[in-house]
Amino acid sequence: MQPMKILLVSPVTSASGSAIRFWNIASQFKERGWSVVYIDRNAAGAEPLYRTEGITYRPSPTLRSFPLDILYSTIFNLVMFLRNLDCTIFYALKPAPNNCLAALLARLLGKKVLLDIDDLDFAYLAPGLKKNLSMFFFRFFPRFFPVVTCHTLNLITYCRQDLHLPDERLLYLAQGVSREFLKVTLSQNNLRVPKSIIYVATLGITSDFDVLLPMLAGVVIGHPDTAITVVGDGVRRASFQEKAESLGLADRIFFAGRISHAQLPELMIRHHIGLNYMRHSLVNDYRAILKIREYLACGLQVVCNRSGDADQFADHAFVEPDLDHMERRLKQLLSNPLEINTAGR
Repeated sequence: MQPMKILLVSPVTSASGSAIRFWNIASQFKERGWSVVYIDRNAAGAEPLYRTEGITYRPSPTLRSFPLDILYSTIFNLVMFLRNLDCTIFYALKPAPNNCLAALLARLLGKKVLLDIDDLDFAYLAPGLKKNLSMFFFRFFPRFFPVVTCHTLNLITYCRQDLHLPDERLLYLAQGVSREFLKVTLSQNNLRVPKSIIYVATLGITSDFDVLLPMLAGVVIGHPDTAITVVGDGVRRASFQEKAESLGLADRIFFAGRISHAQLPELMIRHHIGLNYMRHSLVNDYRAILKIREYLACGLQVVCNRSGDADQFADHAFVEPDLDHMERRLKQLLSNPLEINTAGR
């Protein structure tokens, strides 16, 4: 008897937290004996972040023109569905046209279709045509899916109140971490640098790292032997490096660039403190913070602000109300001997 097949289709590239979540879902289906086909858009000039034996990976090449890129990936995803007509389930990540149009065709042909809403993607965009189109698709597509999964209770509430989806179609699917983060050995004390901070995030247009830099400069004044690692890349990385130099942090901050997700746990466990910060916004207040979970899985002391679903981890992380309190907490932790956060793990 052939195993059941699931088709997972992402409208974004693998260089995102959304893709990490969706790939982990794919991995769980594979471990349960399903035949799994994973489709996304390949980041231009970059190798895919994920490769797992047993999962068929089909990336769509990205194009320089955004409208042409969306059109091409829409056609690509339709063709990939037609080539996998024996699938039982079509699972779409995000309500976007380049994957949901194929999902609607799948439903017309009798397939089970699911939609994962993990973000209010339209809220990232500046006012204008692009935002209006994104908001239209965000509101239009979910009504056609019998099951809609979300990874925060705030998103469940949004889908119920703003998208008018009934409770019986909404499923809370909690955010977890990749297995790589649970395989590391927390007793590797010799690898951990006592006065060290790691910050992991995309350094793109939505980054809040510029807000953290003056605060980190204040921390380093009191603890000049602190080592700070910044992991991630994006269009604002160069400007962040310039600002760090202007604040006298050039010798204290190392910009590591883009690190593969599989290698990230081994880098995290070399540090003492994991740092996360997100401004309050329509987007951030509905997010599940993946980095807090990954830091805790690696046994780090975690310092973050009260945004997204951070309060869920208040028993195991230092969830502070503002930057001033975050600075004080960092100074306090750096003044004490290294303690692995096994309870947080």
